[in-house]
Amino acid sequence: MREKAAIAAARTAAGLSRRLGRGGQAVPGAIARRIAPDLAGQLAAELPHGSIVVTGTNGKTTTTKLIAAALRLGGETVLTNASGANLHGGIVSALVTAADLHGRTGATIGVFEVDEASLRRVVPELRPRHIVVLNLFRDQLDRYGEVDTTAELLAAGIAATHARLYLNADDARVASLAEAAASPDLVSYFGIEHLPARRAGSMSAADSDRCPRCGERLVFSRVFYSHLGHYSCPNGDFARPTPDVAVTGVEHADLDGTTFSLSAHGVPQRMRYGLSGTYNLYNALAAVGLTTGLGLDPALIAQAVRTTEAAFGRVEKTAIDGRTVWLLLIKNPTGFAQVLDTFLVGRAPLRVLIAVNDLPADGRDVSWLWDVGLEALAPTRPEVVVAGTRAAEIALRLHYAGTEATVARSLDDGITRLLSGLPPDGQAFVLPTYTAMLQIRRALGRRAAA
Repeated sequence: MREKAAIAAARTAAGLSRRLGRGGQAVPGAIARRIAPDLAGQLAAELPHGSIVVTGTNGKTTTTKLIAAALRLGGETVLTNASGANLHGGIVSALVTAADLHGRTGATIGVFEVDEASLRRVVPELRPRHIVVLNLFRDQLDRYGEVDTTAELLAAGIAATHARLYLNADDARVASLAEAAASPDLVSYFGIEHLPARRAGSMSAADSDRCPRCGERLVFSRVFYSHLGHYSCPNGDFARPTPDVAVTGVEHADLDGTTFSLSAHGVPQRMRYGLSGTYNLYNALAAVGLTTGLGLDPALIAQAVRTTEAAFGRVEKTAIDGRTVWLLLIKNPTGFAQVLDTFLVGRAPLRVLIAVNDLPADGRDVSWLWDVGLEALAPTRPEVVVAGTRAAEIALRLHYAGTEATVARSLDDGITRLLSGLPPDGQAFVLPTYTAMLQIRRALGRRAAA
């Protein structure tokens, strides 16, 4: 009766939140835990094929969506936290609200994105069979601290499982998490072997360029962005592992996607991916590595990569009166720099809205804005509007980077200023932090419908 009451209360809370438009994806989980603390673990244990966890700083939502799409094509019924609520309460909410009063979810497998600091709290309930770790960058320093602290939290979570790990070979701190695995046989790697020569510009500084064993500065033979690349310790203590699944070349890349070749356990493949940028290429690679490891048909994996659209707010396009507005989430220096390099640098004419909030979900500390190479925008003299609770901060940063911005009174005013004067077939770009993205996405939806 306790479990039934918890499920009923959680489903009621979720329904009310939807009707009121308040979000609050973690609220149903919090209510359920108060009534039946062990319910989430019981529901997770009922998934016949267990759970998959995707974690890391950037790319969790997109990678989770790619994996879920491939598994559905392979015949699985997938339970996932598609809303992106990736803290402990959000995971519990996803499980509880999917269940009927008898505790049946109807799913065969769970695929969950999990916040890096929450992994150790989540694994006792999910008992994941597979864990994907994408990357580690500075992110919300007021919550996580530096990269090494986040890595220690991940290692603690991994050590509490017997899960198979899929690690980014190009991120030394991520690759070193293999030491926390229950067995070396449970570790596989993904990475990039070759990319075309990149354009210099707003590339962010390396966030973790030290040997994870001795602390010596790593030597890089290739850098794809930030500290992701081919590296080795000059003392011989650590080196990039050979990836099992790797991008071997990029044939074509533009704003509408990437065509690339890869090797999966020695088998060559060619794929088309609907998202742009090296950072998104890693998301696809991680999804391919995981689903290949599960033995999924390569043709189904390629279909999922080709057809899956961006997660909400991540490289999302909206058409308004024939004009295209790109919504590109920013949340830390590395992600911001990759958005600049992929979509903005060198483009002219260029109209941009940068919306920065400092609410709890965004992170209170916005000093990271000063670590982004916004100087790369100045040569094309873009028209920039800034908005959000920290509009003045980003305007000041742009001023020192050589670009003057217009400060909007509100997010809605920022959208109006962005679209004003934009030609019928023009393109504009919106770069918001997380909570600003949610508000702007709703506002763009209303305008598109109108």
